[in-house]
Amino acid sequence: MSHELRTPMNAILGFAQLLQRDKRTPLSAPQQEKLGYVLQGGEHLLRLIDDILDLARIEAGRIMMSPEPVGVNEVLIEVQQTLEPMALRAGIALEVAGAPHDSSKVHADRTRFKQILINFGSNAIKYGRPNGTVRIRVEPTAERQLRLVVHDDGIGIPVDKQDRIFQPFHRAGQEAGPIEGTGIGLSITKRLAELMGGSVGFESAPDVGSVFWVELPLQRSSQVPLPNAGSPSALAPVLAGEVGSAVPIVYIEDNPSNIAFMQGVLDELPRARLTAAPNAEIGIELVRRLQPRLVIMDINLPGMSGYEATRRLRDSPQTRHIPVIALTAAAMVGDRKRLDDAGFARYLTKPVKVAELLEAIEQLLGSAPA
Repeated sequence: MSHELRTPMNAILGFAQLLQRDKRTPLSAPQQEKLGYVLQGGEHLLRLIDDILDLARIEAGRIMMSPEPVGVNEVLIEVQQTLEPMALRAGIALEVAGAPHDSSKVHADRTRFKQILINFGSNAIKYGRPNGTVRIRVEPTAERQLRLVVHDDGIGIPVDKQDRIFQPFHRAGQEAGPIEGTGIGLSITKRLAELMGGSVGFESAPDVGSVFWVELPLQRSSQVPLPNAGSPSALAPVLAGEVGSAVPIVYIEDNPSNIAFMQGVLDELPRARLTAAPNAEIGIELVRRLQPRLVIMDINLPGMSGYEATRRLRDSPQTRHIPVIALTAAAMVGDRKRLDDAGFARYLTKPVKVAELLEAIEQLLGSAPA
């Protein structure tokens, strides 16, 4: 269902992004405004799809967890980077205070731990007040647990709605309000915490604000080095070493809409020459013959899968040096682990964000051997 639901969303959101970015025949201001509503609605629908699929997998007992020692401050830096643009748009100050010991770790699934904090933080921003503040901090507890607290000074939760706040599809009286939401996120958050041996809770006062917290088992270990959050890596030069010549890229994809979308994306890279193959067997032969600088691989192909096609490219001395970007409509944690293990240079989830795809292409073309 993940593939069947997300694949058409790739065409809807993908072509909407291309229209938004079109510099040759730019849209008028009113058209851009209408397109903005298309993108906003599509992204909301995508979040709903993701939440429903996540909840269904949890309720079926098929959620995959990979518990490990996770550096708390590392995750807090990533959460802050994710939430800051949202807080800036809402006019809300975001304050994040890390654990007092850089080596503090919890025993948790890293992706799910981060998902819980982003869920709490995004809710705090959505239901906050302009010029308000959202604070995320760490509190030790007496029972070898670490508590992470998200505090806001927003609208709060009505007292008569508080007993159902962690039930699916309950939005504390905001179902008909102007704030978008699915009413599933808190239910997922509670179940994820419990699957990791933790718990969640909250306190709230109407018109005063809310405090949500998650407790997870604490694990002491050696010091965790903190990444430098303020130094994004510079992009590699686009099409390096290919001045004056076309740069071949092979796209293995069976959906005509997705092929047309990719051609539109690569129109922003004038020297890129896209060749498409409708299945893995033809695609492998094209890669061997053309020796492209890059392969873009759909995972769910008719016949041979994108995983098997990439394995064959890796096993061949003729093609093992060519980087492969995976495009997948599978977005669950287990799918991501399989993608990590498959040897892709990058993998992107459908619906693809055009800027993210272009950045990956530029980086790989800049670093791939000519």
